[in-house]
Amino acid sequence: MITIDDFSKIEIRVGEVVEAVDVEKSSKLIKLTVDFLSEKRTIFTGVRTYGYTPADFLNRRFLFVTNLEPKKMAGEESQGMILAVDGLELPFGEHGAAKPLFISAEGLPVGAKVR
Repeated sequence: MITIDDFSKIEIRVGEVVEAVDVEKSSKLIKLTVDFLSEKRTIFTGVRTYGYTPADFLNRRFLFVTNLEPKKMAGEESQGMILAVDGLELPFGEHGAAKPLFISAEGLPVGAKVR
């Protein structure tokens, strides 16, 4: 759980996925290269086990949290996190078998901040 003050510090931006590839040494990870207009970032998402493929992300716009500390994944740094709706059938904080749904930002300008 986070406070309202913590939430106010989260930076959410519109990014367009310009490259997406499966991470060979992982059964879960997809590596996304995301354009935020002023920069490109590498962001990993662990959703292959739900049936997602790189094609589900390529050339599409989504919402991303962009002010997180980088996290090592598959020998590289993930520089953010894609937003998704997950676990609607379960209590907050628990994840189930339901496929997460990613928040589309089609029609919004790349790089725009959301808040």
